[in-house]
Amino acid sequence: MSGARRRLSYLLLCTSGGVIFQVAYIRFVFLEPTYHALGLTAQEYGDIMSVFGAVAAVMYFAGGWFADRFAPRTLVVAALAITGVADLSLTVSPGYATVLLAHIAMAFAGMALYWPALVKAIGSFGPTEQQGRLFGFLEAIRGVTSTVISGVGALLVGTLLAPTAGVLTLIAIYGGLCLGLAGLIWFALRGQAGEAPAGERSALSVRQLLAAARNKYTWLLGGSIMLMYCFYTTLGYFSPLLQHNFGVTAGLIGVLGVVRSYVFQFVAGPLGGFGVDKVTHSTPRFLRLAFVGATLCVAVLLFLPGAPALQWAALTLMFVLSLMVFASRGVYWASITEARIPAGQRGGVIGLASGLAYLPDAFLPGLVAWWIGDPSTNTAPHGGYGALFGVLTAAGLIGIALTSLTLWVQRREPAAEPQPRTPALA
Repeated sequence: MSGARRRLSYLLLCTSGGVIFQVAYIRFVFLEPTYHALGLTAQEYGDIMSVFGAVAAVMYFAGGWFADRFAPRTLVVAALAITGVADLSLTVSPGYATVLLAHIAMAFAGMALYWPALVKAIGSFGPTEQQGRLFGFLEAIRGVTSTVISGVGALLVGTLLAPTAGVLTLIAIYGGLCLGLAGLIWFALRGQAGEAPAGERSALSVRQLLAAARNKYTWLLGGSIMLMYCFYTTLGYFSPLLQHNFGVTAGLIGVLGVVRSYVFQFVAGPLGGFGVDKVTHSTPRFLRLAFVGATLCVAVLLFLPGAPALQWAALTLMFVLSLMVFASRGVYWASITEARIPAGQRGGVIGLASGLAYLPDAFLPGLVAWWIGDPSTNTAPHGGYGALFGVLTAAGLIGIALTSLTLWVQRREPAAEPQPRTPALA
C-alpha cells in the first residue's frame, strides 16, 4: 500500500468513527426534537435507548468472535452499510417499531462489527511505538468530524428548518455519509487491514471471564467507570432543563449540545491525560477529584431554582460537569495498566469491566424519561430533575468512596515494575 493510500485509508477510518454512532446518540444534542421527529413520546424514546444500551452491552462481548474470523475491512464496511440503511429507514418510516429495530441494528453493527474491527485496522497502520499517535489522532479526528457535522445539524434544527424537519434531514445526512464511507473504505482499505486475521485472538473465553470475575480490580475499576458513565449518559437530558426551566432559546440549545458533547471530547480528554501524568500521577486519584467536582455540580443543580435569571449559573455548572466527565473519559481505562493486573488476565478484566462500565446505557435513558416526563408540558409526576440530580449526587459520592478504596488497595500491594501505558480507546 502506497504512503498516500495509507494516509487516505487511515483518514477515512477515523472519519467513519465520527459518523457511525451519531444517530444512536443524537439525544446528546437534540433530545426533544428527535423524539418528536420520530413520532415518539419521551418515555418511548427513552425505553428504546435502554434497549439499544442493553444490546450494545452484549455485543461488546460478541465483537471479539467476529474480529477473529473476518477481515477488518469487511466488518467496517458491513457495519457502515447496516448503520446507513438503519439511519435512512428512520427518515422514510418513523414510528416505534422502525425506531426500535433500527437501534437494535445500530447496536449490533457498531459494537459487534465496527468497533473491534476499527481497533485492529487502526493498529495495523504502524508499529508498536506509533500506536499512541495512531489512536490519539483517531480520537481527535472523530471529535472534529462529530463537531463539524453536528454544528451543521444545529444550524438546520435551530434556524434553517423546523426542529423536526431539521433532525430528519440531519439523520439522512448521517445515513448517506455512512453509505458513502462504506464504499470509499471498501476500495481504499486493501492490504493488511483487508486480510482475514491469522493467529491473534480477540474473543474472550469462559475461563478468562471467570478469572476476571475473581479479580478485585474488575469490580473496583469497572464500578468506578460505571458511576462516572452515569453522568456521561445523562448529559443529553440537560437540554430540556436549560430550555424549559432556565429560558435558553431553542436555537442556542443545539449549539450548546454540540459544545457539551463534542468540543469537550477533544479538549477535555488531553487535559485529563495531562492531569494524570503531571499532577496526580494516579488515575484513581484523578478520578476521585473528578467525582468531587461532578458531585458538587449536580448537588448545586439539585437545589438551584429554575429561573431565567439563573441561566448563566446553570450553564456554568453544566460546562464544569462536562469538563469533569470528558476529562475522566479520556483516562479511566489507564487504571487497568496502573493496577498491575497480570497480562494473562488483562483481556478478561477489560471485557468484563467494560460490560459493567457501560451498563447504565441499558437502564438510565428509560428511567430518566420516566422521572422527568415531558418538560415542555411541565409534567414530571415521578420526581423530575430532582430525582435525576439526587441519584447522580449519590453516584458521585459512591464514586469518591470507590476510587478511595482503589487507592487504598493499591497502596497495600507490593510494588511492581511500571508498565507502559496503553492508549485509552473508550
